[in-house]
Amino acid sequence: MGVNVRVVYVRRSCGDIGRDVAALLDCVGVSISGRVVLKPNLITCEGPPTTTPVDVVEALANWFMGCGCEVIVAEGSGWGDTWEAYRTLGYAGLEELGVRLVDLNVDQYEVVEDESALVLKKFELPLTLKDAYVVSIPVLKEHSITGVTLSLKNMLGATLGEKSRVARKGRFHRMGLDECIVDVNLHVKPSLAVIDGRVAGIGGELGSKPRKLGVLIASEDLVAADAYACTLLGHNPLAVRHLVLAWKRGLGNVNLDEIDIVEV
Repeated sequence: MGVNVRVVYVRRSCGDIGRDVAALLDCVGVSISGRVVLKPNLITCEGPPTTTPVDVVEALANWFMGCGCEVIVAEGSGWGDTWEAYRTLGYAGLEELGVRLVDLNVDQYEVVEDESALVLKKFELPLTLKDAYVVSIPVLKEHSITGVTLSLKNMLGATLGEKSRVARKGRFHRMGLDECIVDVNLHVKPSLAVIDGRVAGIGGELGSKPRKLGVLIASEDLVAADAYACTLLGHNPLAVRHLVLAWKRGLGNVNLDEIDIVEV
């Protein structure tokens, strides 16, 4: 792999999430009109840091609507009912701002194909995501299997759900979790990561214990954003298998020596 310098922007939270988000997106240079899909991590109805705080998603929605964009919040909860999570975690209130909420577990879809995919050669692409500017908005959080669950792994929720009350995305575990993470990002192609590390989740994907870090991270390179975020949790990104696979697949840069970290 050749040197491919990418930029990750880091904001030390000032306590005003609207200002923090605006500072990050202005530095990234986001310029977009049309349909924007904000994808938080609402794996269950548990509050942060197991799930993405609603205030960061609301700040992003306001910023994009201020640019004239249509804004959709979309999630397919893996361990519960998406609409229950929307109501319990305060997301339902975003509809009053003009934001549309979508449950990707039951979205209409089209089948797309990519023979270069690792395992998901055919993929049921939710139509809400088609041709949209997709923003992955995870919590900075550890995971019991993959080590971390950040912007790349968050995209497993941007898929159809299986017909069960829990483990709605269990097929990815059976097929190869790391490979599926890479393939979903290959098919969906998110445009931006905004990682909420104000309060990180320690110990696993469910029932995470809070650790205050006071940072937000943004990058158009999701692999680079996740690589830097790993270091804040004490993880070596080169030891996180799905990050290395994503780098080899050309989805971004995992080498911290080749990533510019810019504080804003």
